[in-house]
Amino acid sequence: MRRFKKIIQIGLAILVILGAISAWLFGYDEPRVRLVKADNGCRGCDLREASMWWTKLIEANFQAADLSGATMWWTDLQRADLRQTKFVGANLWWTDLRGARLAEADLSGAELGRADLRDVKGAGMRLKMASLTGTNLTGGSFPGASLWRANLLQAIVQDVDLSGADLTEANFHAVNLSGSNFAGATMIRTSLTKTNMIGVNLSGADLTGANLSEAKLHDADMRGANMHKADLPTADMTGANLRGASFEDANLTWSTMVNADLRGVNFSKANLGSADLSGADLSGANLTGARFCKTKMPTGMDNSDC
Repeated sequence: MRRFKKIIQIGLAILVILGAISAWLFGYDEPRVRLVKADNGCRGCDLREASMWWTKLIEANFQAADLSGATMWWTDLQRADLRQTKFVGANLWWTDLRGARLAEADLSGAELGRADLRDVKGAGMRLKMASLTGTNLTGGSFPGASLWRANLLQAIVQDVDLSGADLTEANFHAVNLSGSNFAGATMIRTSLTKTNMIGVNLSGADLTGANLSEAKLHDADMRGANMHKADLPTADMTGANLRGASFEDANLTWSTMVNADLRGVNFSKANLGSADLSGADLSGANLTGARFCKTKMPTGMDNSDC
């Protein structure tokens, strides 16, 4: 008899746990979720911690709603109006946000792994410490957005507008950033190791202390960029426009700047050991205190500091 009671107790406990999991995943269609589905959105509503897993909400209106902590795995939010919406700490894994309007939305700390943000309009978005692993941002527009300490490992960031964005300490390791616009962006201590940045616009960007080792920067526009104390060992800047940029105290060992425009560049105290500057234009460049060893200059090999 005792054993039978114990089995019943265990069975009831399992049912309670399964019920809790179902409620977490599906929300049991709680009244506010039913309202969202019926009206295809809920402008300005309090939907914190709501569960809308695997829900179709194409062109829904959630403008200024609070969805902090919400679970929205696999939810279809294509072309939705999400301006000023709060998704702080929300779970948006695999969510389809193609063409959505996310201007000034707050997704700080949100999980956006494998989400689709192609062609999103997200001026002024906040993605501080958000996880965007494997996220597709192709063709998106995020001028002035904040991705402070965001993780973008394996993300697709081609032809994206991040001009004026705050990318401080964000992780872009080995990401394809080709054709993207980072003009005027703050990229202090940003990890850009092994990135494909061919043809990107970094004009006026602040990359103080950034790590660009092994980055491909062929034909990049880096005019006026601040690369103070940046790490660029083996970076390839062939044909790049670096006019007026500052590489003060930067590590440029084994870097390639063949045929680059280096007019007016500040190389003071930079380490140019084994760098290749063949065919580059160094007119007006500041080389005060720069270190040369096995450095290929436009005029020949420089071993001054070997």
